[in-house]
Amino acid sequence: MKSSARRALAVAFVACAVFAAAPARAQSEVELKAARELFQEAYKDEQDRRFAEALEKFQRVARVKESASVRYRIAAVLDALGRLREARDAFRALAASRPQLPASEQEIADSAAERAHALDKRIPRLVLSLQDGWPEGTRVMVDGGAVAIGATPRTVEVDPGDHVVQASAPQVPTSESKVSIAEGSEASLAIAPTALRAVVGPTPPPAEPSSGERPHKTLAWVAIGAGGALVVSSVALLAARESNIGSLERRCPGGACPAADRARIESIRDDAKLFGPLGVGLGIVGLAAVGAGAYLLLRPATDASRAATSRSVRVEPRMLGSRGAFLGVSGAF
Repeated sequence: MKSSARRALAVAFVACAVFAAAPARAQSEVELKAARELFQEAYKDEQDRRFAEALEKFQRVARVKESASVRYRIAAVLDALGRLREARDAFRALAASRPQLPASEQEIADSAAERAHALDKRIPRLVLSLQDGWPEGTRVMVDGGAVAIGATPRTVEVDPGDHVVQASAPQVPTSESKVSIAEGSEASLAIAPTALRAVVGPTPPPAEPSSGERPHKTLAWVAIGAGGALVVSSVALLAARESNIGSLERRCPGGACPAADRARIESIRDDAKLFGPLGVGLGIVGLAAVGAGAYLLLRPATDASRAATSRSVRVEPRMLGSRGAFLGVSGAF
């Protein structure tokens, strides 16, 4: 209990010091009071190792009053979260602002400078280089961030843990490496163009079709796929026609249509007249295409090359009047 009481007293003292060191400026007393209470909550979260919650609350306090104490606590929580580079940079920025700080906060800036120096030694370094064979324009990324690498190796600061290094070039698949690096260590990675030769090398000649793979099978599956799509379209059009007919019956009960809605009714009637024949036509054409494809697929071929050239199915649009169209299928067997 004595320890908890001392900690609560210390938190209250720090919070009062944070918000009493400078005038309130544009903040109201209500805002400053709420910020003091939030600071105490954040400090308790930090002591209880709830660092993510503490960071979010300290940042909210900083939006009300960004004192040296608040900035210091934000950097300390970033350190605890393992975000060493952000913590180091935050401590450095605080130390650099020392000349602008009041006398009561000079000691905080000095402590921030010491913390920044200590963090700099703990930050891992990743030394990256490209092996010979990568073309000009190769792009390297570490955890999604671009890194410029030239003829000499490049040292990149990272946080402790696992990292993903990717390298890619025009017309070359991305090469990906995973690196795990500990605090205060340095690791080297030479990125090899593993997939480069397979991509930019000579293109192998196309394989000859085996005796069990007839060229006309591809044409058969194309016809079946196109026919299926036409049948589906036919069903959709006929469903739309039924919907239009239902809409006409609702708008014109007993055949009496309101004059004010005449233009809309005429449009619905025209669509219904178009969708019916068009849906039926598409269905017939689709079924014919499916049948042709099934014929090509099931019929044995004695001469694959002759079958490929002598059999063809063509699906093409043809116009019918000013408001309609249908798809025609023609073939030769």
